Amino acid sequence: PQENVSALIVWKSIRTFLKGSIEAFQTSTGLLSKEYFIHPKKLGKNRCKISLEMRDIVYDIFLQYQLWMDEGHLWDDCDRILAVLKGMQDAKKSHLSAYDEQIKKSKLYVDEVQDYTQLEILMFFYIGGGPGALFLAGDPAQSVVEGTDFRFEEVRSVGYFVAGSERRHLIPEKPKTVNVNFRSHAGVLNCAGGFLDLLFGYFPGGAKQLKKDFGLFKGARPGVFHHVQVQHLSTLLKEKMPGAVVLTHDESASRWKKMLGHKLVYGIREAKGLEFKSVVILDFFAEIPSSLQKPWRNLLLNREGSDFESRYPLVETHLKLVYTAVTRCIEQLFFAETSSSAAGDAAVRWLTTNIHTKDQANCEALATINNVRELESMTMTNDEFCVVGIDNAELAGSSDIELHQARSYLDRAIYCFHAAQNTELVAKAQAQVQSVQLREKLIRMDSPIAKDIMEMTEREVTQVLKSLLRENLLMECMNLLSLIAPILSSYTQQKLDECITSRIQHVLSE
Repeated sequence: PQENVSALIVWKSIRTFLKGSIEAFQTSTGLLSKEYFIHPKKLGKNRCKISLEMRDIVYDIFLQYQLWMDEGHLWDDCDRILAVLKGMQDAKKSHLSAYDEQIKKSKLYVDEVQDYTQLEILMFFYIGGGPGALFLAGDPAQSVVEGTDFRFEEVRSVGYFVAGSERRHLIPEKPKTVNVNFRSHAGVLNCAGGFLDLLFGYFPGGAKQLKKDFGLFKGARPGVFHHVQVQHLSTLLKEKMPGAVVLTHDESASRWKKMLGHKLVYGIREAKGLEFKSVVILDFFAEIPSSLQKPWRNLLLNREGSDFESRYPLVETHLKLVYTAVTRCIEQLFFAETSSSAAGDAAVRWLTTNIHTKDQANCEALATINNVRELESMTMTNDEFCVVGIDNAELAGSSDIELHQARSYLDRAIYCFHAAQNTELVAKAQAQVQSVQLREKLIRMDSPIAKDIMEMTEREVTQVLKSLLRENLLMECMNLLSLIAPILSSYTQQKLDECITSRIQHVLSE
C-alpha cells in the first residue's frame, strides 16, 4: 500500500531519477517513463536501490504529484533547472557568439558536487568551456540534501552524453580520490570513520566506500557531555569556550541560539563546507524523531538485520548529517546530550566503549565521557576569532541566501570581531547589517509609498550608503541601490547613477 512507502524514497526517486536524471532530460517531456523506471535492466540495483515492486507504487505516487503541480500551476527544482537548460540550448542555437561570451566559462570549479542531480551537473558541463574546463569535487558521504542519490559514476554518464560517441575518451574513467585530511587530526577522523562504518554497513549503496581519511597529526578523542544541563553548557560556552561553534539539527538552530545565549550556533546543513577549531554537536540523537529512536538504538548496538536500509531510509540521511557535523571540526570536538533518549543513550555507549570496532587490534573507544564543570579554558586567539568572523561576513554577502540568513551570519561576525577586539571589522560588519535590515524594510514596503515615508526612507538610505562607502562595501552598496532605484523619481535615479552607481560599477569592473 502507498501509505507504507517512505516520503523520502518517493522524493529521492522524483528528484534523482524521474525528473533529475540524464535519461529524463533526453525525453520529449523531461519525465522518465514508467516502462523505463521499472525495467530491471535500465536502472540497475547499484544505481537505483528501490526494489522493482516498490518502483511501480512510487511511479503512481509520482503521477499524482505531477497532477497536483499541474492543477496548481506549480513547479519544482527540476522544472527550474530544465527550463534553464532549454534556455541555454536555445541561446546556443540563436545567439552563439553571445552564448560563448556571456555564458560559457574557461574554467568552472564546483565543490559539494554530491548535492547535485545529473540535471544540475549537466548545466555545469554546458557552462564549462570544453575539455579540461570543469573541476568537480565532493564527498558522497556528505550528501545531505534530501532527494539526491549521488554516485560519481553518474557524473561520467553526463559527460558521455555531452561529449558524444566521438569524444568519450575525453571523460576521465575514474575520479581521483584524496584520503589525506589536512583539516582534522586523527582523534576527530577516527570518530568520523566510526559513523562511516555504520553507513557502509547498513546502507551499502548510500555512498561509495572509499579508504578512510587519515590526518597528519594525532589528537585528542572527542568528549561526551551526557545529560548535561543547558545552563551548565551555556556557562561553559560563555566562560571557557567563547569561540566554540554549536551544531544542531537545522530546524533547531534558532531555538538553541536563544536558549544558550550563544551567537555561534549553526544548523549542520548550514555549516557544510565550513570548518571550526572547536565544535559541540548538541542533542543530535535526542532530537531524532521518536519513530526512529528505537531503530537508531538497535543500529548502534548492532541489533538490526539486513532489511534495515529499506525499512528506515531516513537513517541514512542522519548518518551523513552526523558525519558532516563531525568533519567540521579541526581540533576539539564534543557531543552534548541534554536529555535521555533511546538513541542518545545508545550513542553515548557506542562512542565511549569499544563495542563498535571490528578491528580487535584497535579497540580504543572513539570518545571519552567528560564533566562540563571540569574542562579547562579553551579560548581562541584574536586572529582565530577574526578568521571565523570573516568567514561569516563573506557568507552574508552570498547571493544564494535569504536576507534573514545574511543578518544571522553578520550577527555571528560581529560577535567574533568584538571578541577579537577589532573595531575596524566591527564597524564594517555593523554597516552591512544596517544595509541588510534596510533592504528587508524596502522589500516589505507597500506601493505606492506616501510622500513623507519616501522622504524618510531616502534620508535613511543616504545615511546607510555613506556608511557603506566609508567602509568600502561596494557590493552591498549596489545591492541597496538596486532596491531603492525603482521607487525613486526619474531625476533622482539619473543623479544617483551619475554620482554613485556608475562610479561603483567602474571600480568593481576593474
